[in-house]
Amino acid sequence: MGLARLGMVGRIALVLVCAVALEFLGNVALHRWQERELVPAEQVQRIATRLVEGERVALASIPRDRERLMHDLTGDGAALNWVPRTVITDFSPAFAQLSAMRARLVEAEPTLAKRELRLTLMPSTDAGARDLVGALRLADGSYISFRVSPYLGAPPHPATVVLLHMLLMATVLGIALLMIHRLVRPLRKLAEAADATGMRVAGVFEAEGPPEVQRVATAFAAMQTRLVKALEDQAHALVAVSHDLRTPIQRLRLRASMIADREAQDAIAADLSEMEHFIDATLDYVRSGEDEQARLIDLAALVATLADSAADMGDDIACHGPDECLVTARPLAIKRILGNLIDNARRHAGRIVVTLDDAEADYIVVTVEDDGPGIAAEQRAEALLPFRRLDSARGSRAGGAGLGLATALKTARAMGGDLVLEDSELGGLAVRLILPRAIAANPVTTAILPSFHHPQLT
Repeated sequence: MGLARLGMVGRIALVLVCAVALEFLGNVALHRWQERELVPAEQVQRIATRLVEGERVALASIPRDRERLMHDLTGDGAALNWVPRTVITDFSPAFAQLSAMRARLVEAEPTLAKRELRLTLMPSTDAGARDLVGALRLADGSYISFRVSPYLGAPPHPATVVLLHMLLMATVLGIALLMIHRLVRPLRKLAEAADATGMRVAGVFEAEGPPEVQRVATAFAAMQTRLVKALEDQAHALVAVSHDLRTPIQRLRLRASMIADREAQDAIAADLSEMEHFIDATLDYVRSGEDEQARLIDLAALVATLADSAADMGDDIACHGPDECLVTARPLAIKRILGNLIDNARRHAGRIVVTLDDAEADYIVVTVEDDGPGIAAEQRAEALLPFRRLDSARGSRAGGAGLGLATALKTARAMGGDLVLEDSELGGLAVRLILPRAIAANPVTTAILPSFHHPQLT
């Protein structure tokens, strides 16, 4: 419950504190491993007992026999000797291991607490290890010296220490990244829900994570509801207006047919036809094919049919590609896209080439090329926007509502594809329609789908 109330800053601080604590504990463990003690508790008990026994034997014998008697007590990894004087210096206050050993010896034999006991370290015969060297002062001023070999293990190779430290840092970093991943997961879900919010499609916002993220999710959910409602209202209003305009257009066409002036009659009819074309283009842009169910179609046959229809109307158009290309898609939507692209090329060029490429495993590419004036690279992004008519870029014969490319792009992205404008090898414009072989069941709508670039086009 306390963590749930902790804000984003507090959780980040908690991650940092945990990372630092893990690093500290790991370093302590590594240090202790490098200075590991090799003498078990049972051996310490036996060494303490031998020291007390050695003291009793030494004091009960004459000095010339003491050295021999001490050698007889040697065992359990501890070599004992008697010396009248010693140069051994006590370093136990300066080393934690020696101080701990003194405490363990006194704990095993409490009588040693009242004796002068010197402990120090010396290099061992084992490579890198260290021996425990000590001296116990007797009542007559002589000493019983002893040596435990080995006492401390050999420090690891520097390369091993570096590797272990790097492994420790990698482990701490990995744990910190996992914690951060859990921390930002609500933000990622929030972003995914926002991306799923498109035209008439509502994403699902879950109010989880830090309080700041929960407040943002709540605000996003409210904004999403208002946005989707506004988009639906605008779309319905636009469709209603477009349909309602058809009735007065038909009345105007009927009245124009009664005008005696043939030239004026043709001019009015042309204007009315342009208005109807604008209405149809607007409706296509609003719908973008999202209400059509996907099914298995032969894309090669559909492309060939559209090319043949254009050829029957007298256009110089060629079609290249496989004889069969099965995809799961929306046929009417694809037909409208390709129809718009071919009509656009017919208005601006004399020669058209349509190419179907199914070499990729996941995507199909349909390219419509022409030999017209093309569109400058700096104007292509604007050409894909709705209601943009770049007459200067495509010649004086340009017309229409400025929705052809925008509708094609929106419909393609609604199916999980994309539309890319490039230079044509014929000298004009090349429009590449990229479609998945099987569209998603609930594709992301065009309002927020990022641009897709086919690997062959980059």
